[in-house]
Amino acid sequence: MPTKPFDHLVMTRFNVRVGREPANEDWLRHRLQYFENVCCASIASQTNKDFRWIVLFDSEREPWFEAEVERLSRDGLFEPVWVEGSFEPTVAANLFAERSSADWLITTRVDNDDALARDFIEKVQSQFERQDFEFVNFQSGLQLNDAGELFHRLDPSNAFISLIEKRREGPPRGIYLAWHDRVEQHGPMRQVRSHAMWLQMVHGRNIGNQARGVRAEPGLLAEYFDVEREAAPVTRSKLMVSKAGSAIKLGARVIRKPSRIIWLGKLIRNHVKTAAAARA
Repeated sequence: MPTKPFDHLVMTRFNVRVGREPANEDWLRHRLQYFENVCCASIASQTNKDFRWIVLFDSEREPWFEAEVERLSRDGLFEPVWVEGSFEPTVAANLFAERSSADWLITTRVDNDDALARDFIEKVQSQFERQDFEFVNFQSGLQLNDAGELFHRLDPSNAFISLIEKRREGPPRGIYLAWHDRVEQHGPMRQVRSHAMWLQMVHGRNIGNQARGVRAEPGLLAEYFDVEREAAPVTRSKLMVSKAGSAIKLGARVIRKPSRIIWLGKLIRNHVKTAAAARA
């Protein structure tokens, strides 16, 4: 088979220091459970295996933690990289440069307690059109909380973005060139219509995520994701009531905060653009 014109690298920052102190043992043990049962499980089930997964860890580690990382990476699912000191975007850029040689590079980000739909890699690579520099965003995803409640979530610039770029001299820019909700300031963004392509776990120890979507049918989780988590069953009547309640709460949050109105405007604009492109 002919060689693909691109390399595809997926990266996860597990516990590297980004403006904070090193993670304690309690946090690490808690997060390892999500990493193994959610993140690793989903990436192992990808329909397209033509990618490399790099996971970044703080170089200051205890023997028990290093042993756990070695156990999880033993079958080659991911490459562990131990990062000294604080993490900077240049660290990721240099790693991307060292591990890619094709004319184009695709980089994708995923957090250590979240999951990708089983056809995520396949769908990202299908967007490759030899573009010079373009972000790829799947707006539609799911959120699952500790109670097993599943929610639809739309996000115009989420934590699962990919970047397609043509290689130039020097290190590539890579997907960590900016925070995920600000990457559109650095280049064009392609919004892709699809089924739910990503899953965020909402639990007591992820600082930035809250269940902010509309209640979803529990069967969607198993339909698109291979994770060792289950969505709680719910009757049709309770589902309808919950959908209405969560939609009202979502609307209230948008009204209370101007930045969310901008977020909603982006979603509507992107929906119109992608719908028009689909009809063309």
